[in-house]
Amino acid sequence: MKNTSLKEYIIDYIEIYTPMAKVLAYWHTQALGFTIVAVADYETGSAGKTSYVLKSGDICLVLTAAYPVGQIANTEVSSFIAQNYCGVKRIALRTDDVKGLFENSIANNAIPVKFPVAVVDENGVIEEAAIRLYDQNEIVFINRNAYDGVFKPGYKARNIEQEDIRLAPLQSVDHVASEVRINEINYWTQYLSGTIGTELVQRIQKSEANKTGMVLNINQSADKKLTLVMAEPDGYTGVSKVQQNIDKFGPGIHHLAFATDDIIATVNTFTEKGVEFVSFPRSYYGLLRENPDFKDIDIDLLESNGILIDKEDDTYLLQKFIKPISDRPFFLYEIVQRVNGYNGFALKNINVLKAAEELEIMKQA
Repeated sequence: MKNTSLKEYIIDYIEIYTPMAKVLAYWHTQALGFTIVAVADYETGSAGKTSYVLKSGDICLVLTAAYPVGQIANTEVSSFIAQNYCGVKRIALRTDDVKGLFENSIANNAIPVKFPVAVVDENGVIEEAAIRLYDQNEIVFINRNAYDGVFKPGYKARNIEQEDIRLAPLQSVDHVASEVRINEINYWTQYLSGTIGTELVQRIQKSEANKTGMVLNINQSADKKLTLVMAEPDGYTGVSKVQQNIDKFGPGIHHLAFATDDIIATVNTFTEKGVEFVSFPRSYYGLLRENPDFKDIDIDLLESNGILIDKEDDTYLLQKFIKPISDRPFFLYEIVQRVNGYNGFALKNINVLKAAEELEIMKQA
């Protein structure tokens, strides 16, 4: 049975569990241009757990932390933090029919996490249900058509300027990327296809051309509004960054990619705010200059801003990675700009980076 209930793939929100939600929320507002629109805390009756709802363009993040009340902590939040420190817990998808979508997903072998429930306050009703994703994550189905409140029952609004949200540097969620164990990538691809109706649109397998140490499955909705990228080690005998990450930190959601309309301006703005970015070897840009495919690209501009590029015909992708947002060096953010309708996921770029790293090693030998 194929999913037919989800007509449009709108990410309603992405929830991140973190040890200190207030501090992380402040960093998002001061460094990345997000706006806090709502809060659930002790004053709103959320004893033992605090959540901040932040928006930037069409992006909605919920940052949640737990604290003990009477020496008892919220075990669901604190257990996740104990294992992951800071990371994505759930991805919520908007729907008009929570019960129908949930039942359809269960019929297609989804693992239930939260059965359909309605939560009511003076502003109306929110309907939600959830299914499992990966080891510790969830996909939430949410219907807020009959709710006029700020976010959900139990949240209070913050005074905000809607213009600040609309004109923020980061505009939308480009993709959600995960790293999974050997032999898991096809299982989760089939799971997503059956439960929420995404399709495998691109598969990058082990080959002579793929020197990344990983294989990729790109799962996407038909309207391209939801893209889930999964990386798996290409074996256990070679060197794989994905396997190294899994060995140290476990599998799960590795990064969130946010789209911007002007990556140069966004990077400059964030740099002025003290945002730290992942750096790459200078040899990378030397290889680009040697490649005739990039003869019309201003490589000097890219190098001066530390921006990566992948090109397909006359379309290209510009990338920049923000360093991990917590002390755990696993979960991070990516900034992307797609030009002229680029639809790929930068395999050639990863291979160029691999070659650049090898050149740097040779220089040091």
